[in-house]
Amino acid sequence: MSILSYRSFLTPLTSFDPIFIMKRILPMAALFILLLNIVIAQTKPLLQLKYEENYTPTYEEVIEMYSLLDRNYENATLIKKGQTDSGKPLHLFIINNSSEFSPEKIKSKGKSVLLINNGIHPGEPAGIDASLWYADDLLRNKDGMAEILKNTVIIIIPVYSIGGHLNRSAYNRSGQTTPFETGFRGNAKNLDLNRDFTKCDSENAKSFSKIFAEWDPDMFLDTHTTNGSDHQYSVTLIPPSPDLFPPIMEKFIRESFIPTIYSEMGKGEYDLIPYVSFIFRDPKLGINMTQEGPRYSSGYASMFHSYGMMTESHIYKDYADRVKSCYQFIKALAKFSAENSNEIINSRKKGIKESMVAIKYPIEFKLDTTIYQMIEFKGYETDENQISPVSGLKRFGYDHSKPYSNRIRYFDTWEPISFEMVPEFYILPQSYQNVIERMDLVGVDYTKLPNDTTIEVTVNYIDEFSSPPRPYNGHYFHNEVSTHTEVQEVKYYKGDLLIPVRQEKIKYLIEMLEPKARDSFFRWNFFDNILDQREYFSSYGFEENALKYLNEHPDFKAEFLKKRESDQEFANSHRAQLSYIYNNTEWAEKTLRRYPVGKIY
Repeated sequence: MSILSYRSFLTPLTSFDPIFIMKRILPMAALFILLLNIVIAQTKPLLQLKYEENYTPTYEEVIEMYSLLDRNYENATLIKKGQTDSGKPLHLFIINNSSEFSPEKIKSKGKSVLLINNGIHPGEPAGIDASLWYADDLLRNKDGMAEILKNTVIIIIPVYSIGGHLNRSAYNRSGQTTPFETGFRGNAKNLDLNRDFTKCDSENAKSFSKIFAEWDPDMFLDTHTTNGSDHQYSVTLIPPSPDLFPPIMEKFIRESFIPTIYSEMGKGEYDLIPYVSFIFRDPKLGINMTQEGPRYSSGYASMFHSYGMMTESHIYKDYADRVKSCYQFIKALAKFSAENSNEIINSRKKGIKESMVAIKYPIEFKLDTTIYQMIEFKGYETDENQISPVSGLKRFGYDHSKPYSNRIRYFDTWEPISFEMVPEFYILPQSYQNVIERMDLVGVDYTKLPNDTTIEVTVNYIDEFSSPPRPYNGHYFHNEVSTHTEVQEVKYYKGDLLIPVRQEKIKYLIEMLEPKARDSFFRWNFFDNILDQREYFSSYGFEENALKYLNEHPDFKAEFLKKRESDQEFANSHRAQLSYIYNNTEWAEKTLRRYPVGKIY
């Protein structure tokens, strides 16, 4: 309504005029009703979730609900961010306090970014429902919730494993009875996406990497469900592992984030405890903090100095409680992100600087069982002699008629036991395009050599490695790896990559390019071609060259004859003697088992 029409409406009536009333009063009444409806719409949820009825929405329903929020609120948008293995796009839902959705412009205003990922295992859908519920409440400003948007922007991946979510069944998750129907653990490519963050075999992971690099989230939550133990809690937490972070960030996690988030959860209906990771069969004897490697979501986040964590809703609780407790955690985390926005952002900036000047980098950890704290734990007594109603035989279980509340030991320190010295540069041959593609996804800085050249570098040789007899998530992952180093002059070519290590992606570079790091490209078989020998010798054909070499190298010939005199088995084997000459002279392949990433210190 214009100011003029508003003033006209306020002008006193000098006489009863039905036509005036129809022209003036009725339109205003209609406008009043319209405004009233808008107010009512802002106080009522737009979405109709059915978690109380043990129903979690289908993929189509999830996207339609986010689209509904998009259509009704100018400060929210649903966008497509790359492909997935299912052929359907990966969506991102952004909630700001304005219609600005550019990550660069949002970050320039000093806002922290909280990224929430759902449905990585679609049989664990509590986060899908909880995020929809939270987005609806936040956008309609329930109880003043939108206040957090002054300091924080919330971005949500509605469903990550779309192919798995489309593969719905009542028989996908054998350990749960609710909700009635859920998705499948494997994605459209039958990959477990929570083992794919670093190797990026899926289109899902490639799209996720781009989102993560573009938004560089300060806080990252991945929502899960666990059947690992039985206790009285509806939700547990795998927090950012403090020991994976530089000192200033470790301090922030231990002294600020962890105590605050547990305290905030304690104010609500659902208490929070650490994820029950067993040291002992009975958790009453103690549990430990889980430290996730880079293949997992929270470990992946740590490579980029992002505070990454997982909620693990409890599969044995009613589905409604799983959703409600996950909602409560999201609300608490968003509040923490907003109230501590500056400290979170600054701790990350300082942490990156600390990492960039480090002399050595830890690549292997072990749990320190000499350090622990006491926490309150509400569990159930274990029973080794329960009778199975299926088999009629004894089984291990929990006695729900015997709940307890005890203080137990919580082991939350991981001690680094192996380090790598931080080089100034890595040199990567351009032939490894699959590695370069993955570095490009996350925004690694590098230059390309302008000319063919020979450079003195430190190289690793793979001495020993082991792999399982069956593939693990599509790879024969190398479990045990031992190496030694040599300094060599290696020829590189125009276009090979010169990668400065002391950049913001330093943790990613070391974790992925050091062969012994826990989830390195080598462990995931990206460099297995170096493990094959390409040149060989035949006993007959090599004979003449072997004799010629011995005659031209008297010192080596003396060593050869000495070995033959002292080793009778060697002396009796024609093949062994030729192998000795082949493998201990220039005939041997320098590239066999030589890791192709050179290092300059």
